[in-house]
Order: sequence, then C-alpha cells, then structure tokens
Amino acid sequence: MADRNDTSKWKRGPWGYIQPWDTKALGPTIEDPKEQARWAQVIRLGGLPYCWRELAAPMLSIIYSLTELKRGDKVLIIGESIEPCGWDVDLRNIVGGSGEVQCVEIIEKGRQTTADIVKGKSGKIGTWHWDYTEKVPDAYFDCIVAMQSVQHCDDWRETGRELLRAMKPGRRLVLAELAMFGTPFFPRVEADLHLQYWIDKISHFRPLPPRESAYYSPEELHAAFDGLLEQPQNLEWKGIELFWGRKFAA
Repeated sequence: MADRNDTSKWKRGPWGYIQPWDTKALGPTIEDPKEQARWAQVIRLGGLPYCWRELAAPMLSIIYSLTELKRGDKVLIIGESIEPCGWDVDLRNIVGGSGEVQCVEIIEKGRQTTADIVKGKSGKIGTWHWDYTEKVPDAYFDCIVAMQSVQHCDDWRETGRELLRAMKPGRRLVLAELAMFGTPFFPRVEADLHLQYWIDKISHFRPLPPRESAYYSPEELHAAFDGLLEQPQNLEWKGIELFWGRKFAA
C-alpha cells in the first residue's frame, strides 16, 4: 500500500497532473512537453493588442491627452506591437497630414534578448542601449512616447537625457507600460490560487523566471529623471503604469 506520508509524488509542477480522462478527451499530445511549451507561449501571443484595445481602451485617451499633441506636431513612438495596437494610426489622426509620426518597433529584439538572457548596463535582462534618436537633430520632436517598451531600456538616466535632447523645450515625454511581471503584479497573483496556477502554467517553460523579468518601478523612473523633467508624475491602473513629465523650457 502506498505511503500516505510520501509527498514526493506531489512535486510535479503545474503541467504534471494531466489525467487519463484528460488524454481521452483531448488526445495523447497534451502530455508532450514540447506541445505544452508551445501552448504556454500561444496563450500569451496577441495579448498586447487585446489588453490595450479591448480591456484598457479608456487609458489610451488619457495617454494621448498627456502627450499634448496637436495638428502639425512630430512624434516618435518606441514600442512593442505598435501597429497591432493601433497607436501609430491614433497619433497620425491627432497630428494630421501636416504632422509626422515615426515608429521604432522593438518586440522581436525584446523577445530575443530576453530569451538569450542578455543583460544591459543596468544588469536587467532583456535590456539594451537605445540609439534610436542619436541621429535626430536637437529639439526635433514635439513628443516622444515609449509604449510597452519601458522595461527594455538599459539605462533610463542616459536614455532620458538623449530623448529629451531630441525633443522641443516645454513638451512632454510619456512612458506607458502594461507590466506583466512588474513588482506589483505578484502580490495580486498570490492573492488567488487560480491566478497563481495560470501564471505558473504559462511561465513554466520560459527560459527566464518571471521574477527575473526586467521592470522599472515608478520610484526608479523618478530617480532616473530627477532634474531632467519638470513636474514628473506617475499613475497606475490595473497593471498599466504611466510616467510623464515636461522638458524644461529653454
């Protein structure tokens, strides 16, 4: 008879408890770790457009208001999933045909540097030096917006200075991040076993443990931009973290 005090059989992880009735209903492939890893990844795919356009649409109005963009303005978007999320079209509608919207899409580099455990200057994984404005003339853009890319910058003090150099005095810099594995995320997950189980399952095969994911807290951003921005502020809503401030007038 099995030893009821033997706990070793209960250390199987979130994918280790598939039962015969499960394979009967869905087929034996559900026990294949390679297939499980694919499914765990697929669950996350398309998440940014779904979250930003369907679940968090009201926040976009706030973000666009914070940019203070108007007809004829020039704006740079540095982000992940820019076109699928529709941010480029939204901002083009604001600045009009006489304005300019430039986009830097970083999602593939973000995924690759995270998978390869690449560490930038800050020591955070999946970060690198941003050189996207180094060839831009001084005071060229009316606004620069980092949409879903904040976690991939390796040094916000250095990058902040550079982005502000490329912006006109008196205009706003806006950072927006839906921080899946940010510090505030984990207490919310741990408050409900269902959520913890789902996160354990979709992150089980990731090369990088969730708690090692790059994240910049509001406090870190305020410190990085100390003395660089006028009246820097931040706002958090359901996992979306906003940070913004105005470049000092000339």
